[in-house]
This record gives sequence, C-alpha cells and structure tokens, in this order.
Amino acid sequence: MIYHEDKPSGTAFPIIVILIAMVAIVGSLALSSGHPTSARVWMPVTSAGT
Repeated sequence: MIYHEDKPSGTAFPIIVILIAMVAIVGSLALSSGHPTSARVWMPVTSAGT
C-alpha cells in the first residue's frame, strides 16, 4: 500500500511577499505625505504701457 506524505502547501512565501509589498506601500505613502512644498513660479514683471 502506498501512503501519500503530506506536502507543505507553500502558503508562507506568498504571504511574506504580500506583507513586504504592503509595508513598502505604507512606507512610501508615509514618506510622500510629509511637508508639501509649494511650487514657486517666476513671472517677469512687465509694464502695461510697453
């Protein structure tokens, strides 16, 4: 009689990858939500008469 051995399902690897991806997403959001820098636009001053 042949007995089948229980093989590990291998679910640990996808869970670890998903957790690493979630940490990376949360970390990038936390870094990008810091102090917003205001955009500075330089516009030359021109007189209305010329």
